[in-house]
Amino acid sequence: MDPIASAVSELLAHAKGDEAASVSGLIPTIERIRSRPLVVLRSDDLAPGVFGMWRNYPDRDEVHYAPWVASLDRTIAHEFGHMLLGHKGVSAKETATRTLPPEWHDMASLMLRECGQLDCLDEPRRRLEVEAEAFASELCRRIAGAGGARSARIRSLLNEAL
Repeated sequence: MDPIASAVSELLAHAKGDEAASVSGLIPTIERIRSRPLVVLRSDDLAPGVFGMWRNYPDRDEVHYAPWVASLDRTIAHEFGHMLLGHKGVSAKETATRTLPPEWHDMASLMLRECGQLDCLDEPRRRLEVEAEAFASELCRRIAGAGGARSARIRSLLNEAL
């Protein structure tokens, strides 16, 4: 089984009760798997073009989503993919570029270079985004396809069969 399908299967296998009936219902499942709190929040201050963002703190995880996203479940599932696939997050340079006004980009690059933070490659970042999007697609497909199953275990087995 490929790593994406395997990660989705593992998530759904850990779901209890009706947790696997929806993407947001999987929050307690992810909290158990990662042994830490997870909060999903609407965020009005995400940079233009950013649908969602996973923020990994020492004591908790937060998933922020923009109020204008077309598919909330898919956006949240994408961020869950980053978490459960072991991704480390966005580089400091990428964050600075997305959040600072353009006139500050040169100053931010200079500061990051001095701190040794400019070793980000585009191809690895693209690969992580593709993996997270594949995870979101697989998770949303399985939840939609198993909507009638009442038990999380039955839902998980049905999802693996699909």
